[in-house]
Amino acid sequence: MAMGLVQKRITIALWGLIVVAMVGLGVGKILLPHPSAHPGHDSDPPGTPDPQGVQELYPAPNLTLTDQTGKPFATADLHGRPWIADFIFTTCGSVCPKMSAQMAQLQAHTPPGVHLVSFTVDPANDTPPVLKNYGESFHADFARWHFLTGSQQQMSDAAYAMKISVKPAAPDSPIMHSEKFLLVNPAGSVVGVYDGTSADDVKRLAADAAKLLPADGAKKPL
Repeated sequence: MAMGLVQKRITIALWGLIVVAMVGLGVGKILLPHPSAHPGHDSDPPGTPDPQGVQELYPAPNLTLTDQTGKPFATADLHGRPWIADFIFTTCGSVCPKMSAQMAQLQAHTPPGVHLVSFTVDPANDTPPVLKNYGESFHADFARWHFLTGSQQQMSDAAYAMKISVKPAAPDSPIMHSEKFLLVNPAGSVVGVYDGTSADDVKRLAADAAKLLPADGAKKPL
């Protein structure tokens, strides 16, 4: 009987301690200063849209390759300008023609200061003259639409650095690669990823690219 009374008193005491602890936690949560939702960031947190309404996703790499004229071309030379990138190859009979047609639409419907960069994923075949002929077939303005090639390793590294998936050709399958378009802001960061085969996505890309330049000289929207 005495043992039962002792156990009862111990149980009551334990419950009392739990209640006191819970009350203490609640009061502390109210009275203590709340930490920032993004510790270590005094201004906008990562992923917050910048004044142009786009987000910084990751830095674009500085690449030095060869353009359609056979001259060296460095993506660092585009610093201060927005640019749109895709990865294609000239003998592709499936998605690449559609992607390049969409890039031609972007050329026609974005401000002149927006540059376009098409990287080949088949450098063994896509020499500068081949890329030039390919660009001409889409009425490329080579002053702002650049077709780049290099060694196989350079182009593989470029795709990897730009976070674009590429699968080399195999005996039973052709080259496979991502259909994405990337928007790079003037500071050199990728700020958007779009479906290069979707007319709606390309319209959105054109609008986002235009936000990165002054309004003067903008062309009609898609």
